[in-house]
Amino acid sequence: MRTTPESIPGHSIALGMLDYLAKSPTPYHATHAVAALLEETGFTALSAVDHWEVVPGGAYFLKLGDGALLAVKVGQAPLAETGAVVLAGHTDSPALRVKERGTSWRKGYLCLPTEVYGAPIIATWMDRTLGLAGRAVTRDGETLLFRLPHAVTIPNVALHLNRKINEGFEYNLQDHLVALMATPGERPDGNAEPELRAMIAESSGCGPDDILEDEVLLHDAAPGVLLGSDESLVVASRIDNLAACFANTRAFLESETNGSCILALYNHEEVGSVSAEGAQSDALTTLVRRLVVAQGGSWEDTAIALGRSTFVSNDAAHGLHPSFSEKHDPAYAPVLGGGPVLKANGMYKYATTAATGAAFGAACAAAGVPMQRQVNRSDMRSGGTVGAISWANTGMSAVDVGIAILGMHSIQETAGSLDTAMMIRALVAFIEERGEK
Repeated sequence: MRTTPESIPGHSIALGMLDYLAKSPTPYHATHAVAALLEETGFTALSAVDHWEVVPGGAYFLKLGDGALLAVKVGQAPLAETGAVVLAGHTDSPALRVKERGTSWRKGYLCLPTEVYGAPIIATWMDRTLGLAGRAVTRDGETLLFRLPHAVTIPNVALHLNRKINEGFEYNLQDHLVALMATPGERPDGNAEPELRAMIAESSGCGPDDILEDEVLLHDAAPGVLLGSDESLVVASRIDNLAACFANTRAFLESETNGSCILALYNHEEVGSVSAEGAQSDALTTLVRRLVVAQGGSWEDTAIALGRSTFVSNDAAHGLHPSFSEKHDPAYAPVLGGGPVLKANGMYKYATTAATGAAFGAACAAAGVPMQRQVNRSDMRSGGTVGAISWANTGMSAVDVGIAILGMHSIQETAGSLDTAMMIRALVAFIEERGEK
């Protein structure tokens, strides 16, 4: 009898993650999906411009713009006594963003010029079926999310016209990353912004004149899949970092503790986190401060609550690549399917310390899952996460973890299909262990 994904422990989690990724072509859709789940689960929405009334055992969430949110399960004891466990990730991924005013009919094509968001592997965006999704802001101030039913592509030039394309060819970000949507026949060259705006309005359920501003992002139109005879691999877009957002949300909801737990899903990590929706904002500190005040605490109680809290940054790790094994330190080369990865760096690009690393290792052991380690080669610069940023901004102890993936920042990334389930178990154990202290 053939093994099906549903019959393998943990594969149902991978399928759930793929469903979340499919619903989340942009950070705005990713945030909306989590907010909708929280509301269905009984969480109360808070507003930054209203006074808060929170109660022990209450569950609340606060959206930061359209692309980020903070959620909290308030413990029975005051935050100043227990602190909180924070599970953090980011909703954005490297992408291409449409420069709408440049949309035009050109040489018989409807052309959509783009600009780069973050640091994608550019070549992986070429010659693929791409979708268009984003948000539109109407005259009455409402934000509408949309997905266009029309596909686009960014074609390469033929090998015969560019003989050096396989010799390190560098794409010009202004000239070569133009998406093509349609061939209008005899249509003369000229402005096509009204046509694109009409498509956005139709998909948003409003009229073109109702939209004051919009933001359109390209995304891979191909669905994520499980690979291999044993379905041990998962290939999909935006695994970095929506797999972590999915795992954090599941662990946040499933954990049971007397202490407080916070879910922090930030935006703009791929471009430095410098925004009101990013980890460099004071949103998390403000949340803790307002919760402490709502519990009758003082400014000093806020400082105590922050000092007693632990921040877990969950972001993708670099898995050992069989074709590029020399890119890894052989003693710190995590593999796909090998369980959660503890990430450390001597320059503290990651926030892990001996104490927080030990705590996460203990949580993995308690959950019965293996733990791996990532430390880069000494001659290679490390990337960063929201971990070190938040460690510095809040004073919370912090740890950086993730699941191992291949092809980070490619339009499609590869992960182990069981790793997300193991990460959820480790995070639940971490929350419940820390929450009882």
